[in-house]
Amino acid sequence: MNLGKKINDLRKQRNITIKELSSMTGLSIGFISNLERNQNSPSISNLQLICQALEINIVNILDPATEKSTIVTRKNERNKMFAKDVSQSNCELVVPAHSQLNGVCIVIEANSEYSKILWGHNTDEVGLVTKGSMEIHLDENIFLLNEGDSIYIPKNTPHNYRNSSNEPSESYWFSIKT
Repeated sequence: MNLGKKINDLRKQRNITIKELSSMTGLSIGFISNLERNQNSPSISNLQLICQALEINIVNILDPATEKSTIVTRKNERNKMFAKDVSQSNCELVVPAHSQLNGVCIVIEANSEYSKILWGHNTDEVGLVTKGSMEIHLDENIFLLNEGDSIYIPKNTPHNYRNSSNEPSESYWFSIKT
């Protein structure tokens, strides 16, 4: 996947300069320039800042283009969006690239955060905890979701995820592609 080219193309489609994107995200001009030339890789937090500035869902930018018209995504064939990094989380796509839905599986290790920044997407989303438990920080509220619990998050609502338990948590998140 050529993440830098995707970011460059999206930025240019929106008539935003690197300097403007830098101002919108707080990331340096050099960092963005190097990112667009695939000279460095963004953290989850940096990529989310860029996606918010470009008004695109992070899943869309990480979704690899594929010509397969498959309707089944096998667990061992999932595309990883990002893997366990400093945030101790793993995120994999669970729907085919050609789908009209975004679908991801997020695993957060015990006593870890998914991201320190508050996420806000341009579409509504639904999350379902399938293993363990997780905290959802939604605006000023904190919701503890246990296995089998789900949550609906309206578009543009800032939120983030945390696993405060001693066991890994697994959740699935779905939204409509924009």
